[in-house]
Amino acid sequence: MAQETLTEQMALGEMPPADDKVKKSRGAAVTWVAENGIFVFTAILVLFAVLFIDGFVSLQNITDVFHRAAPIGIVAVGMTFVVISGNYLDLSVVAQVATAAVILIAVSNEYGIFLAVLASLAAALVYGIVNGVAVGYFKANAVIVTLSTTYIGLGVLRYFSGGSIFFGPQDGPIREFGLAKLGPVPYSALVLLAMTILLSILLTRTNFGFLVRSFGVNEKATRLGGTNTGLVIIGAFIVTAIAAMIGGFVLAAFSNTAVSAMSQGYEFRALAAIIVGGTSVFGGRGSIFRTLLGVIFVSVLTNILVLSGISFGYQQVALGLLIVIAVSIDAIARKVSTR
Repeated sequence: MAQETLTEQMALGEMPPADDKVKKSRGAAVTWVAENGIFVFTAILVLFAVLFIDGFVSLQNITDVFHRAAPIGIVAVGMTFVVISGNYLDLSVVAQVATAAVILIAVSNEYGIFLAVLASLAAALVYGIVNGVAVGYFKANAVIVTLSTTYIGLGVLRYFSGGSIFFGPQDGPIREFGLAKLGPVPYSALVLLAMTILLSILLTRTNFGFLVRSFGVNEKATRLGGTNTGLVIIGAFIVTAIAAMIGGFVLAAFSNTAVSAMSQGYEFRALAAIIVGGTSVFGGRGSIFRTLLGVIFVSVLTNILVLSGISFGYQQVALGLLIVIAVSIDAIARKVSTR
């Protein structure tokens, strides 16, 4: 009799089975970790570094962390647009950063910084439009397209530069910007913060940002709603390209040099920051500020590994494992939320 009553209650939805409660509880925990874990993990990592890593709490080290995080962070907050629009990556940021850096120093040495900025902006628009049209209108695979434009872009850059290293003048505005600080904070970090705020407003407070997010959630519904989805994707790739251009400027200013191979690995580190920050690789979920936290997490982790004497190879292993874990949590959270 008691079993029959229980079955009736379960059928009416009044008393879920214990297994369902456990599954829902686990699902909620996984979803929470996917969406908010970066806040806790970053706080724990910074606290660990402060307490146990010699040399971490020094003005020189923290300034160096900011300097190195800035260009990758600027690239990451821009590439978040492409990722959040759904199933897309932009691997060509590695070529875009190098192109912007070389153009900034090489052209400004000959024709002045104004023409250098215009030429870099033109190159960024070409990258953004070519990638966006191929993916948004021709439905080409984003990984293949952006990998192809990476090779094309780097090939063109090496042809015109001859693989040379370009140096800026020691007393020029580019070098002065690269060394400038507001108190202990380098200008490059302020540019990263400004880009984070600006792109967050663009993503969350504008119609374009709303369309980017809705496209990531449901492409078909967005298209049926009358949206020109091709233009939305082109816009997302252009935002990514312009951010990569600014990241290239900051990188060139920091080193006062530029060469076609200077941004090697940037696409991987930017992607790590985006995924660890909680932006779903399946699109539709994420935020620019969480990407910034992902950048801080990856930068502090890398700094800890360097200060601990861990070799570059093991640093790459650690970052790779970090991405695998973050992607797995994201996939589980997505599976739970769709049940």
